[in-house]
Amino acid sequence: MLPFLHKRIDVDVLVLQEKQSPFAKQICDSGVSLHCLNVKSLYNPVTILKIRDFIKRQPKYDIIHVHLFPSLYWTSLAVTGMHQRLVWTEHSTSNRRQQKFLFRYTDRMAYSRYDKIICIGNSTRDALMSWIGSQDNDGRFCVIENGVNIEKFKNPNRKTQQRHTLIQVSRFEPSKDQDTVIRAMSQLPPDIQLLLVGDGSRLDKCKALCNSLNLQDRVHFLGARTDIAQLLSRADIAIQSSHWEGFGLTALEAMAAGLPVIASDVEGVRQVVEGAGLLFPQGDSKALSKIIMQLLSDEHTYMEVSKQCLQRSQQYDIQETANKYISVYEDTLNNKS
Repeated sequence: MLPFLHKRIDVDVLVLQEKQSPFAKQICDSGVSLHCLNVKSLYNPVTILKIRDFIKRQPKYDIIHVHLFPSLYWTSLAVTGMHQRLVWTEHSTSNRRQQKFLFRYTDRMAYSRYDKIICIGNSTRDALMSWIGSQDNDGRFCVIENGVNIEKFKNPNRKTQQRHTLIQVSRFEPSKDQDTVIRAMSQLPPDIQLLLVGDGSRLDKCKALCNSLNLQDRVHFLGARTDIAQLLSRADIAIQSSHWEGFGLTALEAMAAGLPVIASDVEGVRQVVEGAGLLFPQGDSKALSKIIMQLLSDEHTYMEVSKQCLQRSQQYDIQETANKYISVYEDTLNNKS
């Protein structure tokens, strides 16, 4: 979304740790300045001082828009006594902090310092408000769903292949459930292959599962990639298998590419897929494999689901998402709630 925001407002990005991210070059190429604090540990409270020092050296900022933990805590403390307004985006319906009751109080204190809290879906908003005990009339909360660059993904050049190809684009983290897709592969014919795009803490476990099921020749781990549109053009079906989601952005990207999407029936992704793509019970590899075979063996169903998914994606143009974010910034500066 950064290039779309940058068309109308001055945007910089500050990251806590340097990473060889494939997105760093894209950010810089869009004209957005990328800064890095190079902290050794994300959880070291010294990060507060580093964030504060950076902001003090950049007095031009009006809005500090924060994403992800522990930036939630550190930034809320770093701007104490400063003029900048704080905006937060909540990306998920659940997180590991919610497994420990003590964090309910520290989260309440942190969130209380934010002028606006953007949630990427109704389920995300409801879950957060329940967790921190916010009232329904808390005007700081609003919902802005994620968007997709429709032009980037639409009308891909399909490549004819002898093997049917499935794809899942997801980080290998606890919220995602690549394991179920891998298990489903063991129940599918050998002419079907799976592309798993992304990296993360659970990558090695998923590779081990793949090896234990003798699927090394059919499951391909591609790592983090920036050519997602091209990879989607090589696939027949996109899968979003998750334990929980905030929204399901990668499912939406696949829809924009004209692919039929199969997703776990969980909060967050359900709102995107239901009524267009197909849902399966979370963790049920047999149900997933059955739906895959249904799509691949029935051309009429395949084309109908593809059409519905493409139509659904048109509701989530990223330019409109960017416009809504800018409206929130304006409201925040005008002290509106």
